[in-house]
Amino acid sequence: MSTRQPLTPEDVLKFENVSDAQLSPDGTTIAFVRGKSFKASGDSTHSSIWLCDTDSGDLRQLTRGPRTDALPRWSPDGTLLAFLSNRLAEKQKQVFLIDLAGGEAKAITSIRGTIPTPRGLNALQWSPSGKQLGFLLKDSLSEEKLKQRREKDDAIAFEQEPRYVRVWTIGIDDQAVQCVSPEELQIWEFAWHPDEQQMAAVVSDTPYEWDWYTNRLVSFTLQEDARELWSNIRQVSLPGWSPDGSQLAFLSSSWSDRGCAAGDLWTIAAEGGEARDLTEGVAASFGWFQWTADSQQLLAIGHERGGIGIQRISLQDQAPVSIWWEEASVAEAHWPRFSVAGGDKIAVVKEDANRPRDLWIGRLSQDELSWQQLTQLHPLADKILIGETSFYHWQGVDDWPMQGLLIKPVDYDPQQRYPLVMWVHGGPTGVSGSRYYASSGWCQLLANAGYAVFLPNYRGSVGWGLEFSESNLGDMGGQDFQDMLLGIDSLIEEGIADADHLAIAGWSYGGFTAAWAVSQTTRFRAAVMGAGISHWASFHGKSCLPAWDAIYYQTDPYERGGKFEQFSPITYAADIQTPTLILHGEKDQDVPVEQSYTFFRALKDHDVPVELIVYPRESHSVGERLHVLDMSRRILSWLEKHL
Repeated sequence: MSTRQPLTPEDVLKFENVSDAQLSPDGTTIAFVRGKSFKASGDSTHSSIWLCDTDSGDLRQLTRGPRTDALPRWSPDGTLLAFLSNRLAEKQKQVFLIDLAGGEAKAITSIRGTIPTPRGLNALQWSPSGKQLGFLLKDSLSEEKLKQRREKDDAIAFEQEPRYVRVWTIGIDDQAVQCVSPEELQIWEFAWHPDEQQMAAVVSDTPYEWDWYTNRLVSFTLQEDARELWSNIRQVSLPGWSPDGSQLAFLSSSWSDRGCAAGDLWTIAAEGGEARDLTEGVAASFGWFQWTADSQQLLAIGHERGGIGIQRISLQDQAPVSIWWEEASVAEAHWPRFSVAGGDKIAVVKEDANRPRDLWIGRLSQDELSWQQLTQLHPLADKILIGETSFYHWQGVDDWPMQGLLIKPVDYDPQQRYPLVMWVHGGPTGVSGSRYYASSGWCQLLANAGYAVFLPNYRGSVGWGLEFSESNLGDMGGQDFQDMLLGIDSLIEEGIADADHLAIAGWSYGGFTAAWAVSQTTRFRAAVMGAGISHWASFHGKSCLPAWDAIYYQTDPYERGGKFEQFSPITYAADIQTPTLILHGEKDQDVPVEQSYTFFRALKDHDVPVELIVYPRESHSVGERLHVLDMSRRILSWLEKHL
């Protein structure tokens, strides 16, 4: 008889967040971040930096700050570790340095302004020689502006007072700080050239979030004007110089969120010219890469056919070579990253359906990768019940092969049909990967409550190459939604799902899909709309992402009777009958909370059972502990009542 206990909302928050594995240059030690998955109080999530021996797995806590210590970065000689921390003031990160030979961490900056994390993990980088650190910094408010705010003379001149993110450097010896990027240029990401006299950067002309969607790749000599290397209809991300400085690699695709890069891997000569797509036609979406020492190959990791894989990619017109694939996730907020030392050791944070996030070390030999688990940081995993997770395949629209995940209820009986909750991932250029769903979200809570949970990777998801990830452009809510419904039909036909007891839920694009679903069909008995879009035109006006929706619908937002109206759930308010729970963060800038107020009022006016819960202080992701618990309890209660 099993001694495991049912998973509770409180249990989910007991799992630690493990991230950002950074291998020391000699390959003997991994620095990583370990912390809470929620905010207990204030604006910060508590985290600290730990060290792990790559042979023994022995652990040592390196920092003990009261708030957030993050982004550990080794100096090229491995003697120093730089990191960011807000230990001195909650709303201000500083750059800290600690000597691995001993001593306390010391702040080496005294800056004012935002270092833009966590969207993107390259906001702090060592120069190749180790003599400088480069970091991103958003312009701070002037003393005059601060004075005006204190005096309540604070009228908002919308999009009239740009504050740019720039590249700054600090000398390790003299601690001299200077801005090195061109004036009036927004720097989203940057990379040091091996000669340290120039940088590559992903830039735009204005610093607003929407301008990232029309970014371009440039290089610049420090403190001089930028020279454009590449621009395209697709975004670019993650520039990285070859060790000999002759080539620049980068990622490109159409993405719905900055920092969530997953696409093809390209290279371009240092002086510019034609760029080459090295992974054209490969059924994967790459999210991170590193050059080999000879500047002739790259190792790249990406979402691949529902799992995760690493491929060796040559510049010599050879097909990429797969060196590892697994039904697992290598994740930093769901997007794969790794760290390499010596060309044969790879450090990652890895999880799968049955194991939560832990540190793993991979050893590469002859294009084969063997893994060793170094840590076991989650004893709770051995004490709780979880539903079995497996890949699920079906045929989508036009017989496109589709993949997703099926989480069966705890104590699943194959002779019985179960109420089904379809949980739709966000993006849409996202993915439901093979993760340990008991440590975050609600899917394993639903499995413990007796529901089957279906997570479809509909067209537009990443992991099947560029064509698939862009296949719902101009059609969000069209064939992608039909793919999902065909997946449900397949689960019904196989005797798993009960056709009379279906629910839909999701967050962000998944929240839009939930709202869209109840406006198009009555087959769902309950819905949960999390931070979803109900009216595209007003979203376009208020969101910080107004370029994204126009790009993804490939239309004029103001066309009368156009796609913005056709695909707005609010257009069909009179047809909605499904009881809907609406959840949203009050300070959400991506999907403004007005979207939920509008949908709530429409359902209320049409006598549809509906509840709207708004969480104060929360952004697009809800992070305060009591709010996360409240959401979990409300979702379970809503489905129990209506499903």
